Amino acid sequence: MCYGKGRLTREDVKTLVTVGAVLGLIGSLLGGGPTASAAATKTVSKVAARAAYVMDAQSGQVLYQQNANKKYPIASLSKLLTVYLTVKAINDGQIKWTDNVPMSQDLLKLSHSYTYSSLRMKKGESFTVRQLVAAAMIASSNSAATALGEYVAGSNAKFIQLMNQQSRDWGIDAHFISSSGLDNTDLKDYHLVLAGTGKKEENLVSAKAITVVAQHLLAADPTITAVASKTQATINGTKIYNENSCLPGKSQYKKASHIDGLKTGYTENAKLCFTATYTVNGQRMIATILGGDTTFSAMNKLIKQLKQSYRLETTALTSRQIQLGNGLATTVTAAPTSQQAGVWYRTQAGGLTTAVQTRLTAQQLRRGVVSAGDPVAQATVTDRQAGVQQQITYQAAQTATLFADRVVFQQTDQTDPLLTVLVKPMAQIFTT
Repeated sequence: MCYGKGRLTREDVKTLVTVGAVLGLIGSLLGGGPTASAAATKTVSKVAARAAYVMDAQSGQVLYQQNANKKYPIASLSKLLTVYLTVKAINDGQIKWTDNVPMSQDLLKLSHSYTYSSLRMKKGESFTVRQLVAAAMIASSNSAATALGEYVAGSNAKFIQLMNQQSRDWGIDAHFISSSGLDNTDLKDYHLVLAGTGKKEENLVSAKAITVVAQHLLAADPTITAVASKTQATINGTKIYNENSCLPGKSQYKKASHIDGLKTGYTENAKLCFTATYTVNGQRMIATILGGDTTFSAMNKLIKQLKQSYRLETTALTSRQIQLGNGLATTVTAAPTSQQAGVWYRTQAGGLTTAVQTRLTAQQLRRGVVSAGDPVAQATVTDRQAGVQQQITYQAAQTATLFADRVVFQQTDQTDPLLTVLVKPMAQIFTT
């Protein structure tokens, strides 16, 4: 969590925070029979905060939005993009989870700040990428997040450029000046102010934008919720704690909400911010509330109201044989990237159709091989009533060769009969 001009204690957070949460969604859909979760249609009351946004993590179907496109300070929710870019660098083979990350003197100094630190680091202490991601997601360590950015891009300035470029590539409304979420008034003492930015400048991001960032993070690393759902952990012998009050054992935990992450944030300017991940009948959802005083209880309320306002229909997604389009009847078993698809309705029943097409990459065609885990097909699920179309990727379960083995023409030792007739008389001449 980014702390403002005075450290926010856990006791403060418990009284500050309440969340009304999220629900609604479209998933990918294919095969299997639909199941329904009936609910009476009710209205969803306005969230007591600056902005809110709720979407289906899989399809992006929006269930609720409130000032969703207006940019606000988001404090430590900024770390969601920092961790995404770290995971992306790992997935691209640029760095590894086990790499040891150097800590600069400025970051060690930052880690010793009572106001801005949640993990005290010692000189000469070693941290892996995995440990720093855990520190950033669980304890919202500003030093850990900044160290990850510097390691991924080579410098703090280059990483901020990367954050803003990624935002532009996704088409989201966001402006970043720090990888941790601290503003320039906090960063000035640690030589982390980006050149050309104002003295009081801070990250400004819309509720929709940071929810989309969370969606990309979940897609890049579906296991990130296993980290973010920990209420505490130990790194190099030091205990760290999670400020998410909606987790099991915490003051705002509600079993019915099924919240299992993802990130909290707080500064005086941003107030309490929360991006939550949760499930409804197995369907993954993401909800964001920005700038509230009772954000945790507000999140629980929002989730409950959305459940009462929408009806979820789901369809199980199963493995299937995919015909590889090479004309040689080659097939491969492929598994969907999601075990179910879901669509939320207020009144009408579902009307879903599915079409599956083989989709091979140019590299797969050049190599003539599909490797296990490669995408091989795309299912397009269309909901004509809601006007929504979804794409689900199918991945090969085993390696397969696209083309048949080459025909090898066998040579024989038999001599042509005509040559025998012609050669034999000549041999007799030379032997007489």
